[in-house]
Formats: sequence, structure tokens, C-alpha cells
Amino acid sequence: MRRRDDLAVHNERVKLYVTISNAVGLAFFGLGVARPLADGTVPVTAWVICHLAVAGVMVGNAYISLGRLETEAQDLDRETRK
Repeated sequence: MRRRDDLAVHNERVKLYVTISNAVGLAFFGLGVARPLADGTVPVTAWVICHLAVAGVMVGNAYISLGRLETEAQDLDRETRK
């Protein structure tokens, strides 16, 4: 029973990290790329490209981090190999 609680805690922490990383990436995109381009106030500059790059890295990092979610089946496979 204890292992199941550890598994749930691990998965919730991964999901929390993914949510925060995705939100930061979307904020960088919205505030640094979409809004200036929609307002027409800022031409495409290095600053806008930097925000776009950070947004891409953060959202990509969130997507990759979803692979760290674990299931009980993975744990059973590891225990049978030992």
C-alpha cells in the first residue's frame, strides 16, 4: 500500500511541474510574441525571437517531462527482473 502512495505523489509532482512549465512557456509566448505582433507596436526583433525560443523550450520541456509519469505495471516489471 505504501508504494502506491509514493507512486501517486511522484505522478502528481510530475504533473505539477508540467503544468507550471507549460504555463510559463505560454506566458512568454503571449506576452513576448503574440501581443506585440498583434498590436503592431514591435517589429520582429531579437527580443521577440528570444521570447519565442524560451516559449518553445518551456513547452517542449513540459511535453518531454510527461514521459516521467509512472504506472504500477512499470513497477511490477522492474520487480520481476530483479
